[in-house]
Amino acid sequence: MDVMRSIVCRASVVFLGAIGLAGVRANTQQANSPAVFSSEEDSLPSAVALPECARTWLARDAHVSRRLDRLHLSLAQLPGAWFTAGAVNLGEPDEKLLVVMGTGELRGANISPFWILRWPGQSCDLLLATAAHHLGFLDTKTHGLPDVQVGFASTGNTSEHQYKFDGRAYMETDDACRPEEAEHFNAIEGKNPQMFLFQRPGHSTENLLCEGRDWVWQKWVQKKPFTLKIELFSKEGEHTSLSYSDIMTDGRWQVGILVHKEVMDEGAHPGASHRVVKDELILAVAVQRRFARTGDPDRTRVVPESESAPPETYELHFLDEAGKDVAAL
Repeated sequence: MDVMRSIVCRASVVFLGAIGLAGVRANTQQANSPAVFSSEEDSLPSAVALPECARTWLARDAHVSRRLDRLHLSLAQLPGAWFTAGAVNLGEPDEKLLVVMGTGELRGANISPFWILRWPGQSCDLLLATAAHHLGFLDTKTHGLPDVQVGFASTGNTSEHQYKFDGRAYMETDDACRPEEAEHFNAIEGKNPQMFLFQRPGHSTENLLCEGRDWVWQKWVQKKPFTLKIELFSKEGEHTSLSYSDIMTDGRWQVGILVHKEVMDEGAHPGASHRVVKDELILAVAVQRRFARTGDPDRTRVVPESESAPPETYELHFLDEAGKDVAAL
């Protein structure tokens, strides 16, 4: 089953608490970008009307769609007052980036949700969703699109992070698979070790799963009970929670995998949309590492248990009683 491998990661909006703004406005103006889009403003530079293709993407956002559900509103009823938009010209005819900022009910305390979409004309493609104090486009480019500098503020402190286009979406430049760091910050050790991983906006699903599989393999070979929980978000509005629990049953180890998915269902009627919950419980009795390097697409070669291998070079495969693959991480 490819349920874990098929998930595309992208970001969901995470709102922050009240923040101090000392020095933030100055930092905003210093950003090396042709235009700065700030949560302190009620409108954006080069303002444009929100295109219909952008409304479709925005309604899929987990935070926005849940708010629509609570208000019993459909996609067609998405309030325009919740958003303001501005265009960035890329130098090619009809080729723009669209920046959308949440306003009104979507705005937090001096922070707003932001979305960046590629806007070649009648269609749109979501490239980044985040919550920030401000963002701006830099003079440098990666894969043909300008790099982005995003400013965050919390408890009186400010920070700025750069995002680069990887050919599909904007990703934070320092996003990488760091198992040791993840274990240090996200794991609780003890008799029943636990690890919690949450996909942050602009961070790769692949890197998050890489950190999780390294930790799971360590516990499996040590024959220690464990619980791993991973929260993932796709740009299409899917929210997936993965929970792996290793327990001993009838004298042998068994892994229970609970997959909880919330997906957008736009239904048969245009403009109608709501979230549908899908749950699946998968049971496995064995775990294998299999090479997942370029040139080995079948994932059939097993990494010997005694051999050391970086977690980005293999996948974990979970097997049932018959030795059949039932899940992969």
